[in-house]
Amino acid sequence: MKSKIIALGACALAMVACDMPQSKAPASINANTTDDQKFAYMLGVQFGGQNFKMLPLQMGEHLNQDVVIQAFYDAQKAASDTSFKLQLSDDSLRAVGTLYGARSRQRMESTRPDSATMASFEGDRAKIRAYMDSVAKLLPIESEAPVTGAAVTLGPDATDNQKFSYLIGIQFANQFRAIGEQFQTEFDGDYFVLGVKDAAAKIRDTTLALQLPEDSLKAVGNRFNDKMKALREEAMKKQQEEEAKLKAEVAGLRGDTLPNGMPAKINFKVKVTGISLKTEDLSSFAGKPLLISYFSATCGHCAHAAPQIVEIAKEFVPKGLTALSVFSGGNSKAGIRRFMDDAKYDDNMSVVFDEKRQFGELYSDGYVPKIYLVNPDGTYKLYAAFEKEKEDLKKEIAELLAGKNVEWKVETPATVDTLKPAAPAPAAPAAAPAGK
Repeated sequence: MKSKIIALGACALAMVACDMPQSKAPASINANTTDDQKFAYMLGVQFGGQNFKMLPLQMGEHLNQDVVIQAFYDAQKAASDTSFKLQLSDDSLRAVGTLYGARSRQRMESTRPDSATMASFEGDRAKIRAYMDSVAKLLPIESEAPVTGAAVTLGPDATDNQKFSYLIGIQFANQFRAIGEQFQTEFDGDYFVLGVKDAAAKIRDTTLALQLPEDSLKAVGNRFNDKMKALREEAMKKQQEEEAKLKAEVAGLRGDTLPNGMPAKINFKVKVTGISLKTEDLSSFAGKPLLISYFSATCGHCAHAAPQIVEIAKEFVPKGLTALSVFSGGNSKAGIRRFMDDAKYDDNMSVVFDEKRQFGELYSDGYVPKIYLVNPDGTYKLYAAFEKEKEDLKKEIAELLAGKNVEWKVETPATVDTLKPAAPAPAAPAAAPAGK
């Protein structure tokens, strides 16, 4: 199993300092070490080996190991304790990621062969790569900071190198947790850190031996590859069962359909989970002029559209419109509330969660955002391209409130008669006689 070289990026988490956690017992590889601990160690070896070796070549600076480890533990704590703050702001992390991304590009450009040298390689990519690698190894790299193993507090005078190392440590933690989630377990971070430290030490001194030899690391990786395959097969089977169950649940809710196959009316018996109100379905919204926005809390387009929907609600709710946001089933309640805060939702907007996925199964094709304007009788119009249709939407809301129902003119999809023989292809022109 190989882990990818960490991409430069930012973490949206806010911040303060912390001490290195005191482990229950120092992590070490011995006869009692579990497979999960060995796997965490293997991940640490991979992350540490790749980044402590490659990033100095790319950036011209060594990572500060103490800061990387501190950031890892900080990010682990922040993930489990929302009151805990990281030591660098989101803006600082983004800025240092951008800075070092530019440095990396500059160093790479400096390794490119000049036009004469490039011509001599005659397009041979292997030769070009070998040349660039050889030049990269000759570029200067600043001396590494001493490794002390002590806790680190980043003050206002923290160097760019320390900030970049902190960013890398946060990314280590994020990826480590993500891998744990894939395996439906929480791996021991101390063993991951042990692997990072051992890999970094081996880069400095190639005579050092890792606590798990290469064949053992490979065997652990193979066992967990097999475990992941089994988990994926199980998840796929569960998903198929859930989809079949969902289709059976909504079959009785679909009712008459439009030419495009969508239900002709909003069924207010659809089950939802209340977020801003207590409800188990949409029945309290029946019989009213209704604006429904169907969002995902992780969708960038939804995040852009939501404040505009909030403004439309502010304008028309006092005039008799009811506004409802339905969040798709793949979200979390915490994520939905963060989205609401960012979009500045107010009392004009009611919010529910499509936790049972019934609304999405009936009224969405899997893409968001979707906006629906609903007549009191449940018939509706779908606005799939909100940005382009926003002014039409506002005009039709005003007309709806004035008593004119909105109408969705759905065209019947074109059909192809597969039983009708295809028209014969035109005959090919006759070949000219030889010699003509």
